[in-house]
Amino acid sequence: MVYIDVRTKGEHDMGSVAGALHHDIMDMMQGVFPDVPKDAEITLFCESGNRSMMACSLMEQAGFARVTDGGSIENFRA
Repeated sequence: MVYIDVRTKGEHDMGSVAGALHHDIMDMMQGVFPDVPKDAEITLFCESGNRSMMACSLMEQAGFARVTDGGSIENFRA
């Protein structure tokens, strides 16, 4: 399982989930995706759940097969 924090670098630097990768959704919007296998099981999260939902869609369109929207970082931690 790969966990990816799609918040900004500033948000990520203020605290994230242990072991999670960071990949800003703005990079995904420019066509730059995390360096993980397209068949990896991936869960995305952000501050409120809006960006993770959008990032999930972007990754699916880019061919990532097993992407889940984990929602907000608070829900994800719970």
